[in-house]
Amino acid sequence: MLAKHLRKKVSEKFLYPIGKRLNIDPNVITALTYILSPIAGYFIFIKNYPLALSFVILSSLVDNIDGAVAKTQNKKTDFGSYFDAFSDRVQEFFILLGFFLSGYSFESFLALAFSFLVSYAKPRAEMIKPLGNIDWPSIGERVERLLIIIFTLLVASFKPYIFKVDVISIGLYLLALIAFIGAIQRFMFAKHVLEKK
Repeated sequence: MLAKHLRKKVSEKFLYPIGKRLNIDPNVITALTYILSPIAGYFIFIKNYPLALSFVILSSLVDNIDGAVAKTQNKKTDFGSYFDAFSDRVQEFFILLGFFLSGYSFESFLALAFSFLVSYAKPRAEMIKPLGNIDWPSIGERVERLLIIIFTLLVASFKPYIFKVDVISIGLYLLALIAFIGAIQRFMFAKHVLEKK
């Protein structure tokens, strides 16, 4: 998937070299998400899209640096992995809350609901039957959803409307559609692996 290949290349070229140099607990870095994400959401709420874009990128960067520190310095823990994944949902919540409060309530609701379904499909299946380290096919993974948000904010910073159509609304509907397709795809894959004897 796009998310996996992109993340691997970025990690190897940029994040791992940074991770080797930072002498800090990865969980402390992860915790910065709880500061940066509400700030991003606030700037989305007041429709200051250039600053919102900056803080979305910053919170995403911090979210990836914690993993780079954990991996390159052999500081990976079970709780760290859980905390990181939990914080990803927190980041997404605050970003979409900003859109919700700024007047895009229906689009944001759809985007949030389908995004969480994509995220929920895999761990719920694992609760029923341990599936091991299998590759889950899915479009609409978190990195892809973040890229849609980043691109939407970037375009809206310069041109809020294209042919009289609201750019933010288009971006959120696209995010919801991609996540919806991904949720269906993961549901069908879970059905397949859970029914295998």
